[in-house]
Amino acid sequence: MMSSHTSLPHPPFRSFSSASSVSLSGSTSSITRIASGPIASMNLNMNRPASKEDQIFYQCSKLKKRIEKIDGIEPYVKLAFEAAESCSEQQALALSQQLSRDGSRGRNDSRASLGSLGMASVNSNSSSVTSVGGSGSTSSIFTFTAGVLPANIGVDPVTQLWKLFQQGAPLCLIFNAVVSDYTIPVVASDDMRVCKKSVYDFLIALKTHLNFDDDSMFTISDIFSDSTHELIKVVRTVKKLLSISSKFGAEFDVDDLYIGQLAVSDDRSKVLKEVIETERKYVQDLELLLQYKDDLQQAELISSEQIHILFPNLNEIIDFQRRFLNGLESNVNVPLKYQRIGSIFIHAASGPFKAYEPWTVGQLSAIDLINKEHANLKKSSSLLDPCFELQSYIIKPIQRLCKYPLLLKELIKYSPQSNDHDDNISMAYNELLLAQSAIKEVANHVNEAQRRSENIGYLQSLVERVQNWRGFEVKDQGELLYHSAVGVRDSDNEREYTACLFEKIIFFFVESSGHKEKEGKKRRDILSGRKKSTGSSSSTVNILDTLTHAKEKAHMELKGRVYISEIYSISASNILGYTLIISWSGKKESGSFTLRFANEEIRNQWENCLRSLKSCEMNSQIHKKLAKDAHNSHISSGTNESSLYDLTSAYANSPSNSYTSPANDGYSRRSSNGSQRHHSSSSTFSMMRSAITKTSNDHVPSRVSSSSLSNPGTGFSERNESSFSSTSTTSEILNIGIKLIYGKIEIPELLIVPTTISYTELHSKISSKIASSSEINDDIMVNKLKYKDEDGDFVVMDSNDDWLLAVDMFDDFGAKPISFERCLTIWVS
Repeated sequence: MMSSHTSLPHPPFRSFSSASSVSLSGSTSSITRIASGPIASMNLNMNRPASKEDQIFYQCSKLKKRIEKIDGIEPYVKLAFEAAESCSEQQALALSQQLSRDGSRGRNDSRASLGSLGMASVNSNSSSVTSVGGSGSTSSIFTFTAGVLPANIGVDPVTQLWKLFQQGAPLCLIFNAVVSDYTIPVVASDDMRVCKKSVYDFLIALKTHLNFDDDSMFTISDIFSDSTHELIKVVRTVKKLLSISSKFGAEFDVDDLYIGQLAVSDDRSKVLKEVIETERKYVQDLELLLQYKDDLQQAELISSEQIHILFPNLNEIIDFQRRFLNGLESNVNVPLKYQRIGSIFIHAASGPFKAYEPWTVGQLSAIDLINKEHANLKKSSSLLDPCFELQSYIIKPIQRLCKYPLLLKELIKYSPQSNDHDDNISMAYNELLLAQSAIKEVANHVNEAQRRSENIGYLQSLVERVQNWRGFEVKDQGELLYHSAVGVRDSDNEREYTACLFEKIIFFFVESSGHKEKEGKKRRDILSGRKKSTGSSSSTVNILDTLTHAKEKAHMELKGRVYISEIYSISASNILGYTLIISWSGKKESGSFTLRFANEEIRNQWENCLRSLKSCEMNSQIHKKLAKDAHNSHISSGTNESSLYDLTSAYANSPSNSYTSPANDGYSRRSSNGSQRHHSSSSTFSMMRSAITKTSNDHVPSRVSSSSLSNPGTGFSERNESSFSSTSTTSEILNIGIKLIYGKIEIPELLIVPTTISYTELHSKISSKIASSSEINDDIMVNKLKYKDEDGDFVVMDSNDDWLLAVDMFDDFGAKPISFERCLTIWVS
């Protein structure tokens, strides 16, 4: 007999499943498939509002109410409640323990901070849970809801329904209530084998007596799985069974008006409504992507490897986002003092959101694949148009992740900080603050992963574009950390360069003048032909496409370099733009120069990175010195107590390669008396002592022999001084500022990009910029980019050549530089 105190065993919860996509509606009718063109498809898919009725939380809440009306089901529902409540308590305890471990462990490694939090994963052939890149902790996901439930709620309906179906017997009761001419034996037991036997009898009865096909059913393993994908199959089957009998339609069609209904009473509830509604839309978009992925797999025109590039871990992301949404739905219309919204974000940041990292890293590769395989993609599915919609859907996950900090900021803004009569108010507020900090860390980590991925692609392109590396081996310079257009100033003159910061060296490049003139003429010819053309836009695209394969990458010339080991002073200033004053000392000469950056963020990134490199370098030198002294102490009777104090002097005078300024050596700031060095109070290395050797321009040519240019250990200088002339009238401006207007909303901050950026990257950066803007509250759809030509006519951009035409037009029409940036207005629709 079944006791009221009996609880069914439940397997440990794994994080995610790789199951195929399913829909709660039981068909694809909720998704409109259009073959009449991309515009119609976009209007129906991108603009289709999300409904609470489509979400698993609403579906399970409604289904549970209907099932509770069945005779004899009450004891099973009670058992399911107890089992679900136990899971919720386990999850709350696991989260609390994980946060305690994270707090005591701290964040010592900034580059691996997210990984240290522990990302739960599982081997599909095992029930054991492991921790990826973390502390070895077990999974903190035991329910179908992220975070901790509100204090006035014992269980969530999704987890309770899951535990109800796992008993097996309730399924048999449901079948018997619907079908009158056949009865399945109802056996109550907490033995897993008996429960599985009841599920088996239920499935056989559906197939034999109701002719359910395989697509309308689930498997025994599905019902004991912990994946939302499998649970949705079970819910869909039970709903179909209940809908067979008309009496259930009348008797069990309860008033579900208030399930998930978002009431607005103040500014805070308004923000919470926005959070939940936009999350519903996001989950809906992910499910659409999942169905699109299934279409591609069935069509077999795109390989499985290519599908993985497009959707590297879509199943993992959507599985947790459903739980994330369930957590938010559980807080709907709950009194503020009981809400646990912050815990949902903290839970996500403690591991599951790490799933966004591979998606971020592969985003550019996915967009490139879309451009290459758009024909096969179009043949494989009419669900999304690859030329317009698919790229926007690909970047949605990262857009949403970057939106969370902004949404939390608004929620915190309108949340009371404390209440004299209730400590729960203060706890809820502090939990939101912790959540904001945790989500910011996740977003920063994902952005860093994306930047590193982009750097790999940029470096590959750079190696191809630089024809003469002057003997330097790029692979020996460490990882490429940052690259940016900079203004380099020595004395009163400045020129623009592309600077690349590696772990061991900074390289300075300029675009090859001959190649630049050739490309400029080609683009001017295209622009002229385009203005005269009266054909359709498609014919214009065809003309531009013919040039795509023939277009060469702009060649770059290496003009200068400075080793990180030669830098002894780094000083930031905002007086004349966002600058870094860098002082260096080589074996034969010394000097300083100023780097001017496009904005403060880029300058700060370079400054922090350089200081970090120098700190690591100094620590390495100290450890080597200590090891050497320890070794010497065994040989000599005493220890040199001044060894650490002599370190900086030894470091400064150690053999190293001298720096050749990328600007004209004639106005490099060097000491004339050979006895003083510029010291910066902000520099870790300002106390390093060495003399500055005066070097005149007459000595430069002697350092540029054919052998020295091929020797990586020797500095170099440009012989042709005209290329360095401060009186040059043509400034090689490599950056451009973009003013964005999305619909009728103007984004206040400029988007700074290099003129050499590809159209794909430009499109991605524009989408991310708009999505992260505080001016935009809704999900965005970047379909069309336009700018105005010299006649004030709008010109559409949709390829690399279009972007180059816009940049070239900007040059031809005499746009004046703002510092070394330029500003182009782009209308986004």
